[in-house]
Amino acid sequence: MSNKLIRLFGGHRNRVFRIDGKVKIVWKDGFRRQKQIREGVLVENFVAVHTDIKSRMLVDKSKPVEEENGELVTYFNYAEGEIRYPWNLEEISSAARLLERLHASIDTSTHQRINHCLHLDFARGNVLFQSGSFNAIGVIDFETTAKGPVEQELGRSLSFILVDTPCEVYETSQEKFRKLERRSELFLTNYSMPYRKEDVVKWTKKYLSGDDFGNLNSVRDVAIQFINPLTY
Repeated sequence: MSNKLIRLFGGHRNRVFRIDGKVKIVWKDGFRRQKQIREGVLVENFVAVHTDIKSRMLVDKSKPVEEENGELVTYFNYAEGEIRYPWNLEEISSAARLLERLHASIDTSTHQRINHCLHLDFARGNVLFQSGSFNAIGVIDFETTAKGPVEQELGRSLSFILVDTPCEVYETSQEKFRKLERRSELFLTNYSMPYRKEDVVKWTKKYLSGDDFGNLNSVRDVAIQFINPLTY
């Protein structure tokens, strides 16, 4: 049996490795963020064990985090699925339905109706799709989990969906706006749990305005122009 470490995508924060059927996460600033990380790991393990949504189950549930060579690490079992980027329209629709299932599953177990348990990074890199199809089947990486209104979750995800819109330099602003509108519409109409759209728009604008999207900041600026009239 091979024990070779294979580096996986870990976002901007963490180092993630696959070793055989397991995943090792080395948490950036782990000890400073230990309480938050531990909570997120336990939520992800709950999803893996108690729902039909694919996620990563802890190798040892008594060790959500542990110290190893002076760093904070977590060992999960590997969850099968594909990362897609950018999401096409079918994938956006399927991801929205998966997010609804995620919220419904966690809310049923915690009896939450106002302050939901939110993922807050439900976007590219963290949603798993079934191989050969548009079906979103899983979600990973709950390290930013928090309690809050469902509109915050939708706004956070929508900010990424808008920024990830494939735009061409030769397209007019109106052509880009139509793309953004279509992606936004598909995401929100495929999420059928109750929410206030005006609050989703406000959260979306907050995240678009406050986050640095690197080389996608030009699309972010177009997205802010698109969302601005909707906040009044």
